[in-house]
Amino acid sequence: MQKQHENRLKRIIDDTHDKLYSVLFGMCADPHLCEDIIQETYIRLWQHLPAVKDDHAILALLRQYARNLFLDEMRKRVRQKEMLMKISSRERLVHPSADKKVLDEERQLEIQRAISKLPQQQQLIFRMHKEHDMSYREIAATLEIATGTIEKQMTRALRSIRHHLKGKDDLVHLS
Repeated sequence: MQKQHENRLKRIIDDTHDKLYSVLFGMCADPHLCEDIIQETYIRLWQHLPAVKDDHAILALLRQYARNLFLDEMRKRVRQKEMLMKISSRERLVHPSADKKVLDEERQLEIQRAISKLPQQQQLIFRMHKEHDMSYREIAATLEIATGTIEKQMTRALRSIRHHLKGKDDLVHLS
């Protein structure tokens, strides 16, 4: 039975790898990340292979696995970046080298506070665009929503952030 599952998985990988890689590369344009996600996708498939009945529709399942793994990775990177910013900000506050660095850090913290107050989807879209340099089209493809929705969410996010920063001495241009 084990050998049969191994042969089935090998056949599925042979049939879907290139298509899956193409989909992932369209999301992130990072070949190393694509390969890592593909590997995790096939591991997840292996774990659920006995429950998968239709090999003809397997690509749709693999795309869903890959999309979820990609989004998990983006969220993880955002959390890591936020943690690094917190550590960095603490270090700069303890050992300030110049007034400008302190002001820049305060500005960044204020912006991060404003971003953290956004609704979850706006926050995710904003971070994907601004921090991961993804285009609206790439974000729309990744999240499987219309580009117009991405544009509206970004407009609302920018408006909210500007409103939060309004009245602060150190306004930042976000566009």
